[in-house]
Order: sequence, then C-alpha cells, then structure tokens
Amino acid sequence: MKAKIVIIVILTILLIVFVLQNTTMVSVKLWFWGANIPMALLLFICFAVGLIIGLIIPASKNRKEPD
Repeated sequence: MKAKIVIIVILTILLIVFVLQNTTMVSVKLWFWGANIPMALLLFICFAVGLIIGLIIPASKNRKEPD
C-alpha cells in the first residue's frame, strides 16, 4: 500500500514538472472552431479524454448482452 502511494506521488510530481515546462500558447483548430490555449491545458484535455475512453471501452466489453 505504501509503495503505491510513493509511486503516485512521484508520477504526480513528474506530471507537474512536465506541464509547467510546456506553458507556451498553441493554436488549436477543429473544423470551424479555433483557439489559442496553453500547451499544458491541451495536454491535460488530451490526457482526460484518453482516460475517459480507456475507462469506458473495457467497461462496455464486460457487460453481458441480452439473450
């Protein structure tokens, strides 16, 4: 249990350092929408979307389909 907490703390620190080093503004364009946002925010959004998709797909495969 303690090793798990240490690993989580180390990964969190590495993530914070990585995000703080990527604060430049980037241009994001999607179809007719465009915005200038900090790269750290873009990285967080991509991570969050990937995490959500990664949680949804396995959960939907484990459900039993009705007969």
